[in-house]
Amino acid sequence: MRTFLFLIIVFFIQSTSLTMEGSASEVTYPNQHLLIGVEELAERLSDPSFMIIDARNDGYEKGHIPGAVSFDTRTLVDSSHPVEGYLIREQPFEELMMNLGVKNENELVIYDDGLDTAATRLFYALELYGHHNVRVLNGGYAAWKAAEGEQSTAIPVVETSHFKAKTSPHIEVEKEYVESAIDNPNKIILDVRSRAEYKGEDVRAKRGGHIPTAVNIEWKEVLSDGVPFFKMSEDIEQMLLQASVTKDKQVIIYCQKANRASHMYFTLRLMGFDHLKMYEGSWQEWGNDPHTPITNPSEE
Repeated sequence: MRTFLFLIIVFFIQSTSLTMEGSASEVTYPNQHLLIGVEELAERLSDPSFMIIDARNDGYEKGHIPGAVSFDTRTLVDSSHPVEGYLIREQPFEELMMNLGVKNENELVIYDDGLDTAATRLFYALELYGHHNVRVLNGGYAAWKAAEGEQSTAIPVVETSHFKAKTSPHIEVEKEYVESAIDNPNKIILDVRSRAEYKGEDVRAKRGGHIPTAVNIEWKEVLSDGVPFFKMSEDIEQMLLQASVTKDKQVIIYCQKANRASHMYFTLRLMGFDHLKMYEGSWQEWGNDPHTPITNPSEE
């Protein structure tokens, strides 16, 4: 009876949250398998092949999806790297996953609060280091709570596992690569920070502005108001087209510290983009380097 009521609530939440965009359960994307809805997740909670990771920084002890293990994405930061916020390298990531109990054969489901970048930051790290069987919960924990999904305060026992990472060298790019992409008609640089950051009005480094020729789509524009489900595929596609972000071009994504960039990375993967690059240093590196070229509309 509880399961039936849960499914009814899921349908109601999805249909009302996306009235203008369509029901979340009906929306499909080119890489639909990268998302999981609350209904499917509820039906598969006891699936032994599933491993659910709660990537929220706070709130796990007060309630989480049953069986989920807690992971603090702040541990993904390499504190010894000269660029603040830089992602840890292969070996320490491998150790993190083993301590979390992740195995190479696991199908992983990651969630955060919904209007956040923690789940996609971990998604990106897993793809970078060779684990591709990963899904993100559409709407995050906000969707789960809105659907009155079962919540638990029980903390699963985590056993150290064997996990082997293998870096995909074609995803991450350095500052020099990005600079060579400026004015390249076959490449597009995508800035996913706020419009104020892009225009140099909100300065979070020694210099403000953006990388020359970069286009701007703020990362959260792909999410719906209310419960933050991803917008309809055609709406996201139109948004991308308006910014000239197309699948025939290589897309280089950046933000301030690559967290918001990871969300757009996931969005573009969801939308079927294959030629993606992540500039890990992002504006934290670019904006603090006195020698990199910038465009700053606020000074024009």
